[in-house]
Amino acid sequence: MNDTERDELLELAHGYLEGSLDEEQLHDLEVRLDAEPEARRIFVDFTHDHAALHWRQIAEPTDGGIAENMEALSDLQPRRLPTLWQACAAGAIISLLALVLLQSRGETVPRTFAAMDKTESARWESGDLPTSEGVRLHAGILKLTRGLATIAFDSGAEVILEAPAELELVDQMNCLLHSGTAVAEVTEPAKGFRIETPTAEVIDHGTRFVVNVDRGTGATKTQVFDGLVEVKLPDSRESVHLETGQQNFVAGNKLGDVMPEIKEGTWLRAERPLARGPEWKTLTTGDPGGDDSYVWGGRPNDHVSDELLLLKNSQDLAGPHRKAYLRFSLGNIIREQIVNAELSLRFTPTGWGLAALVADSHFLVYGITDDSLDDWTHKTMNWENAPANVLENGTDLLPDKTILLGEFTVPRGVQSGTFGMRGKKLARFLNDDQNRMASLVVVRTTMETRGGGLVHAFASSRHPSLPAPRLIVRLEE
Repeated sequence: MNDTERDELLELAHGYLEGSLDEEQLHDLEVRLDAEPEARRIFVDFTHDHAALHWRQIAEPTDGGIAENMEALSDLQPRRLPTLWQACAAGAIISLLALVLLQSRGETVPRTFAAMDKTESARWESGDLPTSEGVRLHAGILKLTRGLATIAFDSGAEVILEAPAELELVDQMNCLLHSGTAVAEVTEPAKGFRIETPTAEVIDHGTRFVVNVDRGTGATKTQVFDGLVEVKLPDSRESVHLETGQQNFVAGNKLGDVMPEIKEGTWLRAERPLARGPEWKTLTTGDPGGDDSYVWGGRPNDHVSDELLLLKNSQDLAGPHRKAYLRFSLGNIIREQIVNAELSLRFTPTGWGLAALVADSHFLVYGITDDSLDDWTHKTMNWENAPANVLENGTDLLPDKTILLGEFTVPRGVQSGTFGMRGKKLARFLNDDQNRMASLVVVRTTMETRGGGLVHAFASSRHPSLPAPRLIVRLEE
Protein backbone atom coordinates (compact mmCIF):
# COMPACT_ATOMS: atom_id res chain seq x y z
CA MET A 1 0.00 0.00 0.00
CA ASN A 2 1.47 3.35 -1.03
CA ASP A 3 1.15 6.63 0.87
CA THR A 4 -1.78 7.87 -1.23
CA GLU A 5 -3.76 4.68 -0.65
CA ARG A 6 -2.95 4.81 3.06
CA ASP A 7 -4.14 8.43 3.30
CA GLU A 8 -7.37 7.55 1.48
CA LEU A 9 -7.98 4.66 3.87
CA LEU A 10 -7.38 6.83 6.92
CA GLU A 11 -9.81 9.43 5.57
CA LEU A 12 -12.45 6.74 5.17
CA ALA A 13 -11.76 5.45 8.68
CA HIS A 14 -12.14 8.96 10.09
CA GLY A 15 -15.39 9.43 8.21
CA TYR A 16 -16.64 6.09 9.54
CA LEU A 17 -16.00 7.16 13.13
CA GLU A 18 -17.68 10.50 12.48
CA GLY A 19 -20.66 8.88 10.75
CA SER A 20 -20.16 11.04 7.66
CA LEU A 21 -19.66 8.37 4.98
CA ASP A 22 -22.23 7.95 2.24
CA GLU A 23 -23.27 4.50 0.99
CA GLU A 24 -20.61 4.43 -1.75
CA GLN A 25 -17.81 5.39 0.63
CA LEU A 26 -18.97 2.87 3.22
CA HIS A 27 -18.99 0.13 0.56
CA ASP A 28 -15.47 1.17 -0.54
CA LEU A 29 -14.24 0.86 3.06
CA GLU A 30 -15.83 -2.57 3.51
CA VAL A 31 -14.29 -3.84 0.27
CA ARG A 32 -10.81 -2.64 1.27
CA LEU A 33 -11.04 -4.16 4.75
CA ASP A 34 -12.31 -7.45 3.35
CA ALA A 35 -9.63 -7.73 0.66
CA GLU A 36 -6.44 -6.33 2.25
CA PRO A 37 -4.84 -7.57 5.52
CA GLU A 38 -2.68 -4.44 5.65
CA ALA A 39 -5.78 -2.24 5.38
CA ARG A 40 -7.37 -4.08 8.30
CA ARG A 41 -4.28 -3.56 10.46
CA ILE A 42 -4.13 0.15 9.61
CA PHE A 43 -7.83 0.42 10.45
CA VAL A 44 -7.25 -1.29 13.79
CA ASP A 45 -4.39 1.08 14.65
CA PHE A 46 -6.42 4.15 13.68
CA THR A 47 -9.52 3.19 15.64
CA HIS A 48 -7.37 2.18 18.60
CA ASP A 49 -5.67 5.59 18.57
CA HIS A 50 -9.05 7.30 18.29
CA ALA A 51 -10.43 5.42 21.30
CA ALA A 52 -7.26 5.96 23.37
CA LEU A 53 -7.30 9.71 22.82
CA HIS A 54 -10.94 9.94 23.91
CA TRP A 55 -10.37 7.83 27.02
CA ARG A 56 -7.46 10.06 28.04
CA GLN A 57 -9.75 13.13 27.96
CA ILE A 58 -12.34 11.74 30.36
CA ALA A 59 -12.00 13.21 33.84
CA GLU A 60 -14.94 11.45 35.56
CA PRO A 61 -17.39 8.67 34.63
CA THR A 62 -20.99 9.62 33.89
CA ASP A 63 -23.67 8.94 36.48
CA GLY A 64 -24.92 5.95 34.54
CA GLY A 65 -21.55 4.19 34.59
CA ILE A 66 -19.71 2.39 31.82
CA ALA A 67 -22.19 -0.44 31.41
CA GLU A 68 -25.14 1.88 30.92
CA ASN A 69 -23.35 4.00 28.33
CA MET A 70 -22.10 0.96 26.45
CA GLU A 71 -25.61 -0.51 26.43
CA ALA A 72 -26.99 2.73 25.04
CA LEU A 73 -24.67 2.26 22.06
CA SER A 74 -25.50 -1.39 21.51
CA ASP A 75 -26.65 -0.78 17.94
CA LEU A 76 -22.95 -0.06 17.14
CA GLN A 77 -23.97 2.41 14.43
CA PRO A 78 -21.26 5.09 14.14
CA ARG A 79 -22.69 8.61 14.08
CA ARG A 80 -22.08 12.04 15.58
CA LEU A 81 -22.84 11.65 19.27
CA PRO A 82 -23.89 14.40 21.68
CA THR A 83 -21.33 13.78 24.40
CA LEU A 84 -17.61 13.14 24.66
CA TRP A 85 -18.31 10.07 26.80
CA GLN A 86 -20.46 8.49 24.10
CA ALA A 87 -17.90 9.30 21.42
CA CYS A 88 -15.29 7.60 23.56
CA ALA A 89 -17.44 4.52 24.08
CA ALA A 90 -18.20 4.31 20.37
CA GLY A 91 -14.51 4.54 19.54
CA ALA A 92 -13.74 1.72 21.96
CA ILE A 93 -16.48 -0.48 20.50
CA ILE A 94 -15.33 0.13 16.92
CA SER A 95 -11.75 -0.66 17.89
CA LEU A 96 -12.93 -3.93 19.47
CA LEU A 97 -14.94 -4.76 16.37
CA ALA A 98 -11.88 -4.23 14.20
CA LEU A 99 -9.91 -6.62 16.37
CA VAL A 100 -12.70 -9.20 16.09
CA LEU A 101 -12.59 -8.67 12.31
CA LEU A 102 -8.94 -9.64 12.26
CA GLN A 103 -9.50 -12.68 14.43
CA SER A 104 -12.46 -13.84 12.32
CA ARG A 105 -10.15 -14.01 9.31
CA GLY A 106 -7.66 -16.14 11.19
CA GLU A 107 -5.14 -13.28 11.47
CA THR A 108 -3.00 -12.77 14.57
CA VAL A 109 -3.82 -9.67 16.57
CA PRO A 110 -0.52 -7.92 17.40
CA ARG A 111 0.30 -8.12 21.11
CA THR A 112 1.11 -4.75 22.65
CA PHE A 113 3.83 -4.39 25.27
CA ALA A 114 4.59 -0.64 25.37
CA ALA A 115 2.91 2.75 25.08
CA MET A 116 3.71 6.09 23.48
CA ASP A 117 3.94 7.95 26.75
CA LYS A 118 4.80 11.46 25.53
CA THR A 119 5.82 13.35 22.39
CA GLU A 120 7.42 16.79 22.26
CA SER A 121 7.55 18.73 18.98
CA ALA A 122 7.60 15.32 17.28
CA ARG A 123 7.53 14.78 13.54
CA TRP A 124 7.45 11.25 12.10
CA GLU A 125 8.36 9.48 8.89
CA SER A 126 6.44 6.47 7.65
CA GLY A 127 6.97 3.67 10.15
CA ASP A 128 4.56 0.85 10.86
CA LEU A 129 3.46 1.91 14.36
CA PRO A 130 0.93 4.51 15.54
CA THR A 131 2.46 7.62 17.10
CA SER A 132 -0.32 9.35 19.07
CA GLU A 133 0.28 9.98 22.76
CA GLY A 134 -1.23 7.24 24.91
CA VAL A 135 -1.49 4.68 22.11
CA ARG A 136 -0.42 1.09 22.80
CA LEU A 137 2.49 -0.24 20.76
CA HIS A 138 3.32 -3.69 19.40
CA ALA A 139 6.39 -4.89 17.52
CA GLY A 140 7.36 -2.53 14.73
CA ILE A 141 9.43 0.48 13.69
CA LEU A 142 9.28 4.13 14.76
CA LYS A 143 11.02 6.79 12.64
CA LEU A 144 11.35 10.15 14.41
CA THR A 145 12.58 13.07 12.29
CA ARG A 146 12.09 15.92 14.75
CA GLY A 147 11.62 16.39 18.50
CA LEU A 148 11.46 13.84 21.31
CA ALA A 149 9.31 10.78 21.97
CA THR A 150 9.08 8.78 25.21
CA ILE A 151 8.21 5.09 24.97
CA ALA A 152 7.16 3.35 28.20
CA PHE A 153 7.64 -0.43 28.13
CA ASP A 154 5.41 -2.64 30.28
CA SER A 155 8.52 -4.15 31.81
CA GLY A 156 9.38 -0.86 33.54
CA ALA A 157 11.92 0.47 31.03
CA GLU A 158 11.55 3.93 29.53
CA VAL A 159 13.25 5.09 26.33
CA ILE A 160 13.41 8.70 25.14
CA LEU A 161 14.14 8.97 21.41
CA GLU A 162 15.96 12.10 20.20
CA ALA A 163 15.45 12.95 16.53
CA PRO A 164 16.58 11.94 14.03
CA ALA A 165 16.27 8.33 15.14
CA GLU A 166 14.88 4.97 14.08
CA LEU A 167 13.87 2.46 16.75
CA GLU A 168 12.44 -1.02 16.25
CA LEU A 169 10.37 -2.44 19.11
CA VAL A 170 10.76 -6.20 19.61
CA ASP A 171 9.13 -6.97 22.97
CA GLN A 172 8.94 -5.48 26.45
CA MET A 173 12.60 -6.30 27.13
CA ASN A 174 14.22 -5.75 23.74
CA CYS A 175 14.50 -3.10 21.04
CA LEU A 176 16.80 -2.32 18.09
CA LEU A 177 18.22 1.17 17.65
CA HIS A 178 18.99 1.40 13.91
CA SER A 179 20.16 5.02 14.08
CA GLY A 180 20.06 8.08 16.30
CA THR A 181 19.99 8.55 20.05
CA ALA A 182 18.01 6.79 22.78
CA VAL A 183 18.14 7.71 26.48
CA ALA A 184 17.03 4.77 28.63
CA GLU A 185 15.95 4.65 32.26
CA VAL A 186 15.41 1.13 33.54
CA THR A 187 13.76 0.23 36.84
CA GLU A 188 14.55 -2.91 38.83
CA PRO A 189 11.73 -5.07 37.32
CA ALA A 190 13.19 -4.44 33.83
CA LYS A 191 16.75 -5.34 34.76
CA GLY A 192 18.29 -7.00 31.70
CA PHE A 193 16.54 -4.67 29.23
CA ARG A 194 18.48 -4.75 25.97
CA ILE A 195 19.09 -2.22 23.20
CA GLU A 196 20.63 -3.87 20.15
CA THR A 197 22.40 -1.84 17.47
CA PRO A 198 24.03 -2.78 14.14
CA THR A 199 27.38 -3.23 15.92
CA ALA A 200 26.65 -3.95 19.58
CA GLU A 201 24.26 -5.18 22.25
CA VAL A 202 23.76 -2.90 25.23
CA ILE A 203 22.39 -4.78 28.24
CA ASP A 204 21.12 -2.95 31.30
CA HIS A 205 21.81 -4.01 34.86
CA GLY A 206 19.53 -1.43 36.50
CA THR A 207 20.57 2.04 35.41
CA ARG A 208 20.17 5.18 33.30
CA PHE A 209 22.19 5.39 30.11
CA VAL A 210 22.29 6.68 26.53
CA VAL A 211 23.01 4.83 23.29
CA ASN A 212 23.81 6.50 19.97
CA VAL A 213 24.10 4.88 16.54
CA ASP A 214 25.74 6.62 13.59
CA ARG A 215 23.34 6.45 10.65
CA GLY A 216 26.10 5.94 8.08
CA THR A 217 28.45 3.49 9.80
CA GLY A 218 26.35 1.84 12.52
CA ALA A 219 29.04 2.71 15.09
CA THR A 220 27.67 2.61 18.64
CA LYS A 221 28.41 4.96 21.51
CA THR A 222 27.18 4.12 25.03
CA GLN A 223 27.41 6.37 28.06
CA VAL A 224 26.20 5.56 31.59
CA PHE A 225 24.68 8.22 33.84
CA ASP A 226 23.85 5.93 36.78
CA GLY A 227 24.29 2.22 37.48
CA LEU A 228 25.85 -0.53 35.37
CA VAL A 229 25.62 -1.50 31.69
CA GLU A 230 27.21 -4.30 29.63
CA VAL A 231 28.26 -3.61 26.04
CA LYS A 232 28.73 -6.79 23.99
CA LEU A 233 29.86 -7.56 20.46
CA PRO A 234 27.14 -9.67 18.80
CA ASP A 235 29.52 -12.08 17.05
CA SER A 236 32.50 -12.66 19.32
CA ARG A 237 30.48 -12.09 22.53
CA GLU A 238 33.40 -10.05 23.83
CA SER A 239 32.07 -7.48 26.30
CA VAL A 240 32.89 -4.64 28.68
CA HIS A 241 31.03 -3.28 31.68
CA LEU A 242 30.41 0.44 32.07
CA GLU A 243 29.73 2.03 35.42
CA THR A 244 28.43 5.48 36.36
CA GLY A 245 30.42 8.14 34.55
CA GLN A 246 31.92 5.84 31.89
CA GLN A 247 31.47 5.50 28.13
CA ASN A 248 32.43 3.18 25.30
CA PHE A 249 32.61 3.35 21.50
CA VAL A 250 32.13 0.34 19.20
CA ALA A 251 33.00 0.58 15.51
CA GLY A 252 32.85 -2.40 13.16
CA ASN A 253 33.81 -5.49 15.14
CA LYS A 254 36.18 -3.65 17.47
CA LEU A 255 35.15 -3.19 21.10
CA GLY A 256 36.50 0.15 22.30
CA ASP A 257 38.04 0.96 25.65
CA VAL A 258 36.17 2.10 28.72
CA MET A 259 36.64 5.87 29.01
CA PRO A 260 35.44 8.68 31.28
CA GLU A 261 32.12 10.19 30.18
CA ILE A 262 32.06 13.44 28.24
CA LYS A 263 29.55 15.90 29.70
CA GLU A 264 28.67 17.22 26.26
CA GLY A 265 28.99 14.07 24.21
CA THR A 266 28.79 14.18 20.42
CA TRP A 267 25.48 12.59 19.48
CA LEU A 268 24.57 13.48 15.89
CA ARG A 269 25.76 15.03 12.66
CA ALA A 270 24.84 18.53 11.57
CA GLU A 271 21.93 18.91 9.16
CA ARG A 272 22.08 20.13 5.61
CA PRO A 273 21.22 23.80 5.20
CA LEU A 274 17.96 25.44 4.31
CA ALA A 275 17.84 28.06 1.58
CA ARG A 276 17.99 31.73 2.46
CA GLY A 277 14.94 33.90 1.69
CA PRO A 278 15.51 37.65 2.22
CA GLU A 279 12.66 39.96 3.25
CA TRP A 280 12.63 43.74 3.37
CA LYS A 281 16.19 45.16 3.44
CA THR A 282 18.50 42.48 4.77
CA LEU A 283 21.72 43.07 6.67
CA THR A 284 24.01 40.24 7.79
CA THR A 285 26.92 39.87 10.17
CA GLY A 286 29.01 38.97 7.11
CA ASP A 287 28.57 42.41 5.54
CA PRO A 288 31.47 44.89 5.67
CA GLY A 289 31.65 46.21 9.22
CA GLY A 290 29.65 43.28 10.58
CA ASP A 291 30.95 40.43 12.73
CA ASP A 292 29.79 37.59 14.96
CA SER A 293 31.31 35.45 17.68
CA TYR A 294 30.54 33.51 20.82
CA VAL A 295 32.45 33.45 24.07
CA TRP A 296 32.66 30.70 26.63
CA GLY A 297 33.64 30.57 30.26
CA GLY A 298 34.16 27.90 32.86
CA ARG A 299 35.52 24.41 32.53
CA PRO A 300 37.39 24.08 29.20
CA ASN A 301 36.62 21.39 26.65
CA ASP A 302 37.26 20.70 22.98
CA HIS A 303 33.75 21.67 21.86
CA VAL A 304 34.60 24.80 19.91
CA SER A 305 33.53 26.04 16.50
CA ASP A 306 34.43 28.82 14.11
CA GLU A 307 31.37 28.16 11.93
CA LEU A 308 28.70 28.00 14.65
CA LEU A 309 27.73 30.38 17.44
CA LEU A 310 27.24 28.26 20.55
CA LEU A 311 24.82 28.89 23.40
CA LYS A 312 24.52 27.19 26.77
CA ASN A 313 23.55 27.90 30.37
CA SER A 314 25.33 25.24 32.39
CA GLN A 315 23.98 23.74 35.59
CA ASP A 316 27.51 23.74 36.93
CA LEU A 317 28.69 27.14 38.21
CA ALA A 318 32.06 26.30 36.69
CA GLY A 319 30.49 26.07 33.24
CA PRO A 320 30.87 25.74 30.38
CA HIS A 321 28.68 28.80 29.68
CA ARG A 322 28.31 30.33 26.23
CA LYS A 323 26.95 33.65 24.89
CA ALA A 324 26.74 34.83 21.28
CA TYR A 325 27.60 38.32 19.97
CA LEU A 326 26.40 39.86 16.69
CA ARG A 327 27.33 43.15 15.03
CA PHE A 328 25.47 44.69 12.10
CA SER A 329 26.60 47.67 10.09
CA LEU A 330 23.61 49.95 9.50
CA GLY A 331 25.56 51.60 6.70
CA ASN A 332 23.66 54.38 5.00
CA ILE A 333 20.32 53.65 6.66
CA ILE A 334 19.20 57.00 8.00
CA ARG A 335 18.25 57.24 11.68
CA GLU A 336 14.49 57.13 12.32
CA GLN A 337 13.98 55.49 8.89
CA ILE A 338 13.42 51.97 10.32
CA VAL A 339 9.77 51.27 11.17
CA ASN A 340 10.12 47.58 12.04
CA ALA A 341 12.92 45.06 12.39
CA GLU A 342 13.47 41.33 12.73
CA LEU A 343 16.44 39.25 13.90
CA SER A 344 16.65 35.88 12.11
CA LEU A 345 18.97 33.10 13.30
CA ARG A 346 19.42 29.73 11.58
CA PHE A 347 19.74 27.08 14.32
CA THR A 348 21.44 23.79 13.51
CA PRO A 349 22.43 20.73 15.57
CA THR A 350 25.83 20.69 17.23
CA GLY A 351 25.69 17.02 18.21
CA TRP A 352 26.99 18.03 21.66
CA GLY A 353 24.96 17.28 24.76
CA LEU A 354 21.54 15.65 25.09
CA ALA A 355 18.23 17.33 24.26
CA ALA A 356 16.53 15.15 26.88
CA LEU A 357 18.40 17.09 29.58
CA VAL A 358 17.06 20.50 28.54
CA ALA A 359 13.45 21.73 28.67
CA ASP A 360 11.87 24.19 26.21
CA SER A 361 14.73 26.65 25.80
CA HIS A 362 14.17 30.36 26.36
CA PHE A 363 16.50 32.88 24.72
CA LEU A 364 16.91 36.63 25.35
CA VAL A 365 18.26 39.19 22.88
CA TYR A 366 20.01 42.29 24.24
CA GLY A 367 21.33 45.40 22.54
CA ILE A 368 24.59 47.04 23.67
CA THR A 369 23.78 50.69 24.34
CA ASP A 370 27.38 51.91 24.81
CA ASP A 371 28.73 52.65 21.32
CA SER A 372 32.30 52.56 22.60
CA LEU A 373 31.90 48.77 23.05
CA ASP A 374 31.14 48.10 19.36
CA ASP A 375 34.82 47.82 18.39
CA TRP A 376 35.26 44.07 18.89
CA THR A 377 36.32 41.22 16.61
CA HIS A 378 35.73 37.50 16.69
CA LYS A 379 39.47 36.93 16.34
CA THR A 380 40.36 38.44 19.72
CA MET A 381 37.17 38.48 21.80
CA ASN A 382 36.97 36.09 24.76
CA TRP A 383 34.98 35.59 27.96
CA GLU A 384 37.02 38.12 29.89
CA ASN A 385 36.98 40.99 27.37
CA ALA A 386 33.55 40.46 25.77
CA PRO A 387 31.50 43.70 25.82
CA ALA A 388 29.18 44.10 28.84
CA ASN A 389 29.75 40.49 29.92
CA VAL A 390 29.14 39.35 33.50
CA LEU A 391 31.71 36.62 34.08
CA GLU A 392 29.93 34.61 36.77
CA ASN A 393 27.25 32.86 34.69
CA GLY A 394 25.89 32.12 31.23
CA THR A 395 23.08 34.70 31.15
CA ASP A 396 23.89 38.02 32.82
CA LEU A 397 25.12 41.23 31.17
CA LEU A 398 25.91 44.65 32.63
CA PRO A 399 22.51 46.37 33.03
CA ASP A 400 23.89 49.88 32.48
CA LYS A 401 25.45 48.87 29.14
CA THR A 402 22.61 46.82 27.63
CA ILE A 403 18.88 46.84 26.97
CA LEU A 404 16.55 43.84 26.58
CA LEU A 405 15.09 43.87 23.07
CA GLY A 406 13.12 40.64 22.84
CA GLU A 407 12.92 36.91 23.40
CA PHE A 408 12.10 33.62 21.68
CA THR A 409 11.71 29.96 22.59
CA VAL A 410 13.06 26.82 20.92
CA PRO A 411 10.86 23.82 21.87
CA ARG A 412 12.41 20.87 23.66
CA GLY A 413 13.95 18.43 21.24
CA VAL A 414 14.08 20.92 18.35
CA GLN A 415 17.62 21.71 17.24
CA SER A 416 17.20 23.13 13.76
CA GLY A 417 15.13 25.78 12.06
CA THR A 418 14.91 29.56 11.89
CA PHE A 419 14.20 31.38 15.14
CA GLY A 420 14.46 34.95 16.33
CA MET A 421 12.40 37.98 17.29
CA ARG A 422 10.94 41.13 15.79
CA GLY A 423 9.31 44.27 17.01
CA LYS A 424 9.26 48.00 17.49
CA LYS A 425 11.69 47.82 20.40
CA LEU A 426 14.39 46.43 18.15
CA ALA A 427 13.58 49.08 15.53
CA ARG A 428 13.87 51.87 18.13
CA PHE A 429 17.24 50.53 19.29
CA LEU A 430 18.54 50.58 15.71
CA ASN A 431 17.18 54.07 15.08
CA ASP A 432 18.80 55.40 18.27
CA ASP A 433 22.22 53.94 17.45
CA GLN A 434 24.68 56.82 17.02
CA ASN A 435 27.65 55.21 15.24
CA ARG A 436 25.48 53.03 12.95
CA MET A 437 27.15 49.87 14.27
CA ALA A 438 24.63 47.79 16.25
CA SER A 439 25.87 45.06 18.61
CA LEU A 440 23.46 42.41 19.92
CA VAL A 441 23.95 39.63 22.47
CA VAL A 442 21.98 36.35 22.55
CA VAL A 443 21.85 34.25 25.75
CA ARG A 444 19.99 31.07 26.71
CA THR A 445 18.34 31.47 30.09
CA THR A 446 17.14 27.85 30.28
CA MET A 447 19.50 25.72 32.35
CA GLU A 448 20.18 22.06 31.73
CA THR A 449 18.59 19.65 34.24
CA ARG A 450 21.94 17.95 34.76
CA GLY A 451 25.46 18.14 33.33
CA GLY A 452 25.74 17.11 29.70
CA GLY A 453 22.70 19.00 28.43
CA LEU A 454 22.31 20.12 24.84
CA VAL A 455 24.50 22.84 23.36
CA HIS A 456 22.37 25.01 21.06
CA ALA A 457 23.91 26.78 18.09
CA PHE A 458 23.10 28.95 15.11
CA ALA A 459 25.17 29.56 12.01
CA SER A 460 27.80 32.28 11.94
CA SER A 461 28.83 34.36 8.92
CA ARG A 462 31.69 31.88 8.44
CA HIS A 463 29.44 28.85 7.93
CA PRO A 464 30.06 27.42 4.44
CA SER A 465 26.39 26.89 3.57
CA LEU A 466 23.90 28.07 6.20
CA PRO A 467 22.74 31.72 6.21
CA ALA A 468 24.52 34.15 8.52
CA PRO A 469 22.58 35.96 11.26
CA ARG A 470 20.25 38.42 9.54
CA LEU A 471 18.81 41.73 10.56
CA ILE A 472 15.79 42.37 8.34
CA VAL A 473 14.52 45.93 8.48
CA ARG A 474 11.51 47.60 6.94
CA LEU A 475 12.22 51.16 5.95
CA GLU A 476 9.82 54.06 5.91
CA GLU A 477 8.49 54.62 2.41
